[in-house]
Amino acid sequence: MYLNAEYHRNQKHLCTKSKDIAIPFGQELVTFMKDLRREERILTTAKMVTWISSYHAGWLEDYMSKCTEKAAYNSLLRLLQRFAHRHGFVQRVPCVSKLRQGELDVIQAEFALAFWTKYELFKASEILNVDETAIDYDMPPHRTWAEVGKSSKVDTSEKHSDRLTAVLTIRADGYKLPVLFIVHGKPGGLIERNEIPLYPPGHHYVVQEDAWMDSTVWHHYLIEALKPQLEPDAPSVIIADNLRCHVSEASVETICTELCCDLAPLPENSTGTTQPLDVGAWAH
Repeated sequence: MYLNAEYHRNQKHLCTKSKDIAIPFGQELVTFMKDLRREERILTTAKMVTWISSYHAGWLEDYMSKCTEKAAYNSLLRLLQRFAHRHGFVQRVPCVSKLRQGELDVIQAEFALAFWTKYELFKASEILNVDETAIDYDMPPHRTWAEVGKSSKVDTSEKHSDRLTAVLTIRADGYKLPVLFIVHGKPGGLIERNEIPLYPPGHHYVVQEDAWMDSTVWHHYLIEALKPQLEPDAPSVIIADNLRCHVSEASVETICTELCCDLAPLPENSTGTTQPLDVGAWAH
């Protein structure tokens, strides 16, 4: 699915940003919403209601008087949620960044300028972007039925999810390399001996105790998965984040001497803006 996925620049939208008749002050509301997010503050539907109450109290009173208070409030929330979607907002889990968006934009621009100044003569097929993405599975339910008055405790073995890590690489020309899956288990153990040989062909699989990238797995990926995909007799550059095993002396030496590549590490704490694979691979 990942290898066959295609990105279509001109995607159709379910709706357009047409004038919202139900909210006559819609443009003011959009400005408030964008200003709040520009300051990197949390924007909720409740805050939208509070803003309307402060600046358009008459409209709010008229809207709330059309039916019972509970029904009117629920209707208002749905209206504002549709309004937000229609104007390009989606609900996301808030995340904390060490840098503000303005600073990240500057870092992104500076990195892009430095990168293309150095590698402007490289062909698109010689520029490779690598990133790891953790995938959680076997997620435990958030709730359980319990008898009234009895405990809701569960065995600790049922409270933990499991995960694997997918190492994704894409060239600048859009070609996707086979994925390396890092599976949770003990190297040399039952999973590696009995399960991995049964996994679908066409990709690479390794076992690691935390199902995460380390220096051993990274070296394996460079030599066994990445090197065979490089164009022979042509220089290449690998873009990766600042994970310790990526930028270690051993890693740089392997990339330079055995792969004949350059390593272009991304600026620290900036993958949200400089690493498309950090979010884009799972956005569609």
